[in-house]
Amino acid sequence: MPTPDTLGVRADEMNDRQPDIAGDLLRRFYATYGVPGEGPPPHANVTQMMGADSIRPGDSALLNAALNDPAQLRQFTRCRDVLNDLASAMTADLLLRELSSMTTRSEGEFGSMLSGVLWFSLAASLDQREAGLPVTPFDEQFHIPLALRVRTTVEGSLVLRLYLALVYMREGALSRRIAHGASSGLPCCGRVSKLLNSEYVRRIRNALSHGTFSSCAAGIAFRDDGGTIVATPGFMTWVCQWLMLVQLQGLAAVGKGTGDAEQEAEPYR
Repeated sequence: MPTPDTLGVRADEMNDRQPDIAGDLLRRFYATYGVPGEGPPPHANVTQMMGADSIRPGDSALLNAALNDPAQLRQFTRCRDVLNDLASAMTADLLLRELSSMTTRSEGEFGSMLSGVLWFSLAASLDQREAGLPVTPFDEQFHIPLALRVRTTVEGSLVLRLYLALVYMREGALSRRIAHGASSGLPCCGRVSKLLNSEYVRRIRNALSHGTFSSCAAGIAFRDDGGTIVATPGFMTWVCQWLMLVQLQGLAAVGKGTGDAEQEAEPYR
């Protein structure tokens, strides 16, 4: 049981503890919009370690605006719930079975999906580590500050993967199959369609295709006609992981029919 002396020491420690404005803001933001374990540890004083200006005023305004934006929080929560639902369904290869039940169109469909999967994988491989440090193409030419190296490799890889999955492949063969399955009442295809058409994902896609995006203290700020949303690296990585699995299962489903490549396949039934 604490003695009066130990209680006095704890009180002194509390009084001596420096305020952590930057860390508290980041922890609140990651707890709201991130994934478990993302962000500064609970007892790390970011302000003390990085300085009082560790978060630019513009970034502070962005994060506070997001934390006080019920529409953005609602869109994010819906997207996260759809992802959780999709993850549960795909653990049993339900999507693969649904996509395999559709009639394959042609060999060109397989080639299109294969290109998308390979490009997505190449984009993911850009985020490399050597002895725990990020690797960039210019490491031997000049010194790049560590914080910048981490940000550019992580966010650059994520932006390219999101662009390929959400913009480039939106009108492609896999997208058509997902749409066909969803309209036919196939449940897992319907979940994928809900994810791709969720407001949060749609706004990221809009920013990538005809809006703007830029780095900020907690991830990437995506700007479209509806305003700005800030997505954390952890959440974007989670989205990309499931988009990759969707693409791989689509490729596997179509690949089952490539033995008859010389023969024109039937259209969807």
